[in-house]
Amino acid sequence: MAGKRPKGSPEKIGRLITTRFDGTALGARLKDLAVWQVWEQVVGPAIARRTRPLRLSGGQLTVLVSGAPWMQQLNFMKEELHSKLNLCLGDERVKEIIFKAGRVNEPAESAEEVTKPLLHPLSPKRREWIEQQVSDVDDSGLATSIKSLMELHYRRHPGD
Repeated sequence: MAGKRPKGSPEKIGRLITTRFDGTALGARLKDLAVWQVWEQVVGPAIARRTRPLRLSGGQLTVLVSGAPWMQQLNFMKEELHSKLNLCLGDERVKEIIFKAGRVNEPAESAEEVTKPLLHPLSPKRREWIEQQVSDVDDSGLATSIKSLMELHYRRHPGD
């Protein structure tokens, strides 16, 4: 009986969110966010240090690349990366990859170098959009948690 949880045991939040919002706009957005979780696994550590997914919108994944030589190499690998990403995601979430030149911050090498990320204020329009995304959630505690996660994400990544 592997895979079944004992009656009364807590359900994993990831599974709860995925099943509860499957087929909704919020569910689709949550699936899109998986790209950030699997990026390094798909591209490997060398490429991951020089790239960063910026946004996924309408199936178009925009990736920030640290320089022209890497951008050229990644353009040669585009179809392979596209296939590997969708295979890892288990769905055709990414339809196209666009590479954009820019500064990619290297990950901190040690605990001493780790700093808190800069948090940007949320615009009233973004706050309203987040409210709309969680408005159909029946469980107020779950809605509050999702809202907090979304607010934190957009305060860290205001351009997404």
